Amino acid sequence: MRVGLIGLYAVLWLGGVVSYLFLGGPPEEAGWTAPAFLAIAATLTLLLSPSCEWPILLGGAALGFAAEAIGVACGLPFGRYHYTDTLFPHVLGVPLVMAGAWMVLFAYVRHMTGSPWVAAAWMTAIDLVIDPLAVNALNYWSWENTGLYYGIPWTNFAGWFIVSLVLFALARKRPQPSPHLPWLGLSVILFFVLIAWGTGLRLAGTVGLGLVILHAARMWPAVRQFAGSKFPGRPASPPR
Repeated sequence: MRVGLIGLYAVLWLGGVVSYLFLGGPPEEAGWTAPAFLAIAATLTLLLSPSCEWPILLGGAALGFAAEAIGVACGLPFGRYHYTDTLFPHVLGVPLVMAGAWMVLFAYVRHMTGSPWVAAAWMTAIDLVIDPLAVNALNYWSWENTGLYYGIPWTNFAGWFIVSLVLFALARKRPQPSPHLPWLGLSVILFFVLIAWGTGLRLAGTVGLGLVILHAARMWPAVRQFAGSKFPGRPASPPR
């Protein structure tokens, strides 16, 4: 099952990047691909995580979804916005897959840092990449009040930081190691980075490239350790 989902995820990932970079967006009959992509990413997040991590991840998904529902209903803590019909189905005015989207990013950033403050800043930086695309090229949601950063109000990023800080403060315990999960999170970020550059959102794309470099710097010790265990150096020659 996991291998099949990884293959389907890869097909949707590549199809989304190609369609936005070279075809001006997916065709109308492919509207199911956006929610499917996020749903598969969320499912893989659970499958790639130890089962003991599931309550924490699902709790993060629930808290993120609750924040979205409150935001849509009363404008706090992100500002006033509403979702389009691009992502479906909706519950309380929020697409169900948004719970999965929060979980994917929450699980990824937990593996990057143990500091709630750094993690909240990391999540907010990811939203600096995602939100300009979600509002413009992807048409996931729309803001009632605009701001200087691609028409997004500053309250959105303040809200992301606050909600993320609460998430990571409640989940202070370091996650059980999951070697494949950080690469799933990186693939999601790369998806939005490539589309940002392809659609002319260069500032958002630059922020995304910074996140990719940060990921590489964070994971480099683990990669070196893995490479050393798989490809040890030549044994010393026996004495004559």
